[in-house]
Amino acid sequence: MPRIRKKTSKRGRIHQRERIKHKVSEHRKRVKKQARKDKAAGKVQKKSKKDPGIPNAYPYKDEILAEIQQKRLETAAEKQRRRAEKRAALVASKNGNEEAQSQTSQDAEDEEGRRDIDIGENDGRGFDGITSLKNQLIILPQAQQRKTTIDAENNVQKVPAVPVCPGPSTLRGVLDKADVLVCVVDARDPEAGIGAALMKEAQEKGKSIIVVVNKADTIPRESLVEWLAHLRRTYVTIPFRVSSAFMPTASPYNPSAKGAKAVCLVNDALGAKALWSLLESFANRKEGDELVVAVTGVTNSGKSSMINTLFGAETLPIYNPLSSAEAAKLPYTTTIAQEVVVPIPDSEGLKVRFIDTPGLEFSKQEFSDINERHASRARDILLRCRGRIDRLKDPMFAVTHIISRAEMQDLMLAYNLPAFSKGDTTAFLAGIARVNGLVKTRGVLDHAGAARIVLRDWSLGKLARYTMPTGQSGASSPVDGDEEVLRGLRTRKELRKAKDVKLVKLTAGEVDKRDVLLDEKWEVEGEREEDETEAGEGEESEEDEDADGEEEESDVESDDVPQLLPPATKRKRTVSFAVPVKRRQIRK
Repeated sequence: MPRIRKKTSKRGRIHQRERIKHKVSEHRKRVKKQARKDKAAGKVQKKSKKDPGIPNAYPYKDEILAEIQQKRLETAAEKQRRRAEKRAALVASKNGNEEAQSQTSQDAEDEEGRRDIDIGENDGRGFDGITSLKNQLIILPQAQQRKTTIDAENNVQKVPAVPVCPGPSTLRGVLDKADVLVCVVDARDPEAGIGAALMKEAQEKGKSIIVVVNKADTIPRESLVEWLAHLRRTYVTIPFRVSSAFMPTASPYNPSAKGAKAVCLVNDALGAKALWSLLESFANRKEGDELVVAVTGVTNSGKSSMINTLFGAETLPIYNPLSSAEAAKLPYTTTIAQEVVVPIPDSEGLKVRFIDTPGLEFSKQEFSDINERHASRARDILLRCRGRIDRLKDPMFAVTHIISRAEMQDLMLAYNLPAFSKGDTTAFLAGIARVNGLVKTRGVLDHAGAARIVLRDWSLGKLARYTMPTGQSGASSPVDGDEEVLRGLRTRKELRKAKDVKLVKLTAGEVDKRDVLLDEKWEVEGEREEDETEAGEGEESEEDEDADGEEEESDVESDDVPQLLPPATKRKRTVSFAVPVKRRQIRK
């Protein structure tokens, strides 16, 4: 039987593979060199962008296509009519009929003038098929919608530019200037966003206090009812939800980010009428036609978005937690106080001067236990959500704080995990790592990657947390405007059935009893970094490290450790060579 030859491998030699790599790299170098030469010579050709057309999910697509077809038919009929007129004019000129020729030329000129006027009016708007539709808001870009005001008939009207003036340099100066103090808190944990020292200072100065429970659409209806009854025992409380035009695009609660049919509006806020009526009552009591309102609260509680909603245009910049490079350059919070004058709607010349302030800054505390210090730091980071908190070098302590406050059954249902004991961070992260396939070599689970997934859901709002006030809140008398807000909220049962929301109940936080920095001046971030650099290297404040969300705080404060080592300098790279060794010659 003949021997069957074994099939040879098609694998090339190392020399052949290296030759191919070398040719590819040389080709790329030649292409880049030629592109630089063409750019210097001005021979760069721009790539033509193909028209994507109208998407299938776009509403009223059939009507738009029908109007386009009608437009084409009218254009073809117009061309045919002009050709007939030219022929008639040519025949009249041949017959010597000057009157007919002049009349025909005059009609042609009038028709040409009317056509030019129509083109001039439609210039920049496209064809009439889109501009004649009632749903003009759908085709407008989101950036353009945020700078417009929409009335009840969905007519777009441009808003005049409003000057934004710098306000006082300290929080104490803002309190001295203001007549009313508006404290904006997050509805998911309202009491944690209230500073006891600030409220006490405002009461001593005789200021009226209003607590605005913002982001009311992120919690169940039952939770909001309980919190309103609890907070109204002490303060005047109003539930609020900003317009969809001023919500972050990455938020799952923004209706403009849920599909092509969604519309980004500036007049769909909840609780704005009740807040305006309350401010108007304060303005009527005061002498003069201008009421000064100081808007305070922790970072990213929605102070600037609330002012933009009341005015109806994006006057103050707002934070949008996106991962793009352009969004990373924008400030994640207000850095200095800004003043905006807004007229009260349906009033006789009354105005409100809003003073938008940066987030509250508290004094440092000394902790005897390292666990207590980590818990305080995690509470501040999770409450403020400044920057990308999922990029912490050590995200374990933040997730540990979440698990210590969350219900175990809610976490199991939210992330589809097996049962684990209450407070067991390792078992919780191990389950998330298995579900998401975060397994390292030799079967080691990536707990840090799983912790970053939880923090990312927390910052983007996908982890829908809510709290309930401690003790019995009792029934409270309803206030005008509550029914409008409660009608637009979902119940706890409806939120659990939602696909894009992971509902988790947390233990309610306490009122912050730390001293608020009233006399510290607000500075721009760039100037503050320069001052810290001039003060000395290695001295970093605990507040700044928490704010960045990308740096990890050491277990020991840098002020307590003396700098014994010299500053790090750039070392020269040295290359060591092997010393040749002479071989002994063996004599025969």
